[in-house]
Amino acid sequence: MCGRYVIARAAGDLLAGVELEESCADYNVAPTHTVPIIVDHAQEDGTRRRAIHPARWGLLPRWAKDETFSSRTFNARSETAATKPAFRHAAAAQHCAIPANGYYEWLRTEVPGRKTPEKTPYYVHPSAEEQSIYFAGLYDWWRIPSGPDEGQWLLSATILTMDSPSAEEADTRNSETLRQLSRLHDRLPVPLETTGDPQDGLSTWLRTAAEGAEAAQRAIDAVRERAYDVAAAWRLREVGPAVGSPRNNGPELLEPAGQRRLL
Repeated sequence: MCGRYVIARAAGDLLAGVELEESCADYNVAPTHTVPIIVDHAQEDGTRRRAIHPARWGLLPRWAKDETFSSRTFNARSETAATKPAFRHAAAAQHCAIPANGYYEWLRTEVPGRKTPEKTPYYVHPSAEEQSIYFAGLYDWWRIPSGPDEGQWLLSATILTMDSPSAEEADTRNSETLRQLSRLHDRLPVPLETTGDPQDGLSTWLRTAAEGAEAAQRAIDAVRERAYDVAAAWRLREVGPAVGSPRNNGPELLEPAGQRRLL
């Protein structure tokens, strides 16, 4: 799964070919926070325009009764998103990319004599930290039913997840990073391949419109097939326990914690 991530980009930085108009810095993004998402729209003249929009992290399908629904839908299982009621509408044609510097995941370790496992946070990020990860996401619009903003539309999004690479997969690819990810958690946020080519995974995902659940699932499977290749270039480092509270927010959260428990 992906329950916390980092997006820290100054004004003027480029995200997948789109310029941010305002600074964006959140070192401990949690579900229901407002986050930037990237979409790609066809224009009347036949061209396409890529844009960044603010969205609530946690998808609100159009039939949701209230905003609290989004606290359960910040991730969508890529294996079932095309058919699940909360996600199937978006899975067909409302694809987005969610940019991140990296994300946090917690390693659970059983400790003799303790009822609950010990949890050690790790920061997962590109090998070159100035680069970004682009998670495959889905978005939807939800009409606010009551209150001061009644009738207005709220944009929301979710991050697709998949099985983490198995130890056998890591051995086949001879990837130490994939070995570490296999031990860290059983789920992985689905990353998009970004080469700058018009046919790379990011561009293809953003522009895909599918008819029916089977076609939607094929589009999801296409990005899943490239995911381990992207993830193999990541790095992991242990960070401090302060990331456990979303009230803590700042670049100091990314500082290494000494790698007390190497994966």
